[in-house]
Amino acid sequence: MTLEELEKIRKKAKNSYIIGLLLSSVLGILIALLTNGFFMAFFIFIIGSIITAVIAGKPTKTFTKEYKNMFVLKSLQATFNELIYEPDKGLNKEIISNTGMMYMGDRYTSNDFVSGKYKDINVVQADVHIEEEHETTDSNGHTTTYWVTIFKGRWMIFDFNKYFKANIQVSQKGFGNSKISNWGKTLKYKKVMMEDQEFNNAFRTYAQDEHDAFYILTPSLMEKIKKVTNNISGKLLFCFIDNKLHIGLQNGKDSFEHSIFRKINEQQSIEEISKDIKIITNFIDELNLDNNLFKGSI
Repeated sequence: MTLEELEKIRKKAKNSYIIGLLLSSVLGILIALLTNGFFMAFFIFIIGSIITAVIAGKPTKTFTKEYKNMFVLKSLQATFNELIYEPDKGLNKEIISNTGMMYMGDRYTSNDFVSGKYKDINVVQADVHIEEEHETTDSNGHTTTYWVTIFKGRWMIFDFNKYFKANIQVSQKGFGNSKISNWGKTLKYKKVMMEDQEFNNAFRTYAQDEHDAFYILTPSLMEKIKKVTNNISGKLLFCFIDNKLHIGLQNGKDSFEHSIFRKINEQQSIEEISKDIKIITNFIDELNLDNNLFKGSI
């Protein structure tokens, strides 16, 4: 597929969406004027918006698929070895919930699955959206259900360059969705105060074993965590578990996406995708995860 053909698909998706919204709006206004039923008009507008999304859904999905094949896949292939990229698939919910370090809410979705190697480090990442169901009841007893996002961003998993026996969580203050599990009431976590007071001010550290916390979170690594945190938009959760490093990035964004309402600029698209990829690779680069000098059991 050429760039010109992809641009035609984008325009078709955009136009379908706009026409559907306009028709829904006109229909709602006419019903409101003819019946004085403003609530009914609003209801019809909502239904019309849903229909619009359905109408525009197919060309939008086609555009997204072809855009990712043309731009995202090529950029990922240039960065990762042994690449698996599945835009429509995501991380299994149990991978995150089994860490015991995240509230999983009531509704979970995930996509843009990436797996590969960078600097010989295994990497897995996907976009993740976690929502919680809420209800409100008005004075007439009518109950309304709505969904609140409690996590939207990325979940990444890296090989870690030290073996450890017990699990550790480092949660940046402001990351509002972390939790600590008692792991079947057997291995409880306790809060650990590190020697770096600046680190303590920015993060909350919990560990099953204090010795492991000091073994993993060396002064050098704490400096690197502070640096990478300062250079990224969003709040971070670091989970050292099963000799892996899980990182949750709560930034409210989907990665590798392009709006149907914005004309494709090839150079700009490549730059935006590179920034999304660098979010992954920077953790390996900045935290020196490819340094196996100290890898060994304790």
